[in-house]
Amino acid sequence: MHYKRYIVRISENALISLILSSLEAYSVKKKDIKEKGRPKSRIEVYGSLFGHEIIMKNKAILYHVEMANTDTTAEQRRSSVDVNREAISLKADIVTSFWPHLIYLGDFHSHPFKNTREVLDNKMYFMSENDREWLNDNFWKQKGYRVGLVMTIAAMEKAGRRASGWVASNCVDATLGNYRMWLSAYCAYSQKGEYKYTNDNDLCVTLDCPALTGLRWEHADFGRFKNGQYKPL
Repeated sequence: MHYKRYIVRISENALISLILSSLEAYSVKKKDIKEKGRPKSRIEVYGSLFGHEIIMKNKAILYHVEMANTDTTAEQRRSSVDVNREAISLKADIVTSFWPHLIYLGDFHSHPFKNTREVLDNKMYFMSENDREWLNDNFWKQKGYRVGLVMTIAAMEKAGRRASGWVASNCVDATLGNYRMWLSAYCAYSQKGEYKYTNDNDLCVTLDCPALTGLRWEHADFGRFKNGQYKPL
């Protein structure tokens, strides 16, 4: 295997930030982005991720995303977003200097769609080819880029109550009112001099989002309570 086993764990605070920024960019018209003279909604949003890297007992790598911070200087459009590398460098530097318990982990961006059928017909909750192409740049490797998140969002005609769950090992979906959202996670690795993302629906990457799915499994072997006593494995 050319890369390892990864767990991407999303804190509740990070999840809230991802949802709020994606919903705002989707639903609220932005005056400085216009089409035929009218402000546009359903635009992409971009931001930086901060958290921790942990080597687990089973040797898997855990990336714990503690914060998701929207980049206000990114240039947003409906089908793309241009990042501001100066802003990314500034944030990574100041976090390292003043909050050393956190590190720069990577980024997130949203994929807005008009309706859920557009998403489901072609599994558009995964990363696009354009998304993959921009990672192969020394800037990201120098920054210690490890994790990429994609928040796909689409409107439904009626509000729903579908329970949250996995659509792939690296993708979780959720329903909020009449919005359907999919959060997918990718990890970066180096191969033959190229910096690449893991694959779609990759069994080597597990997205763990307890605020949506609860505590579903053991990430490492856990001891057992037997005959009135706890015994570690």
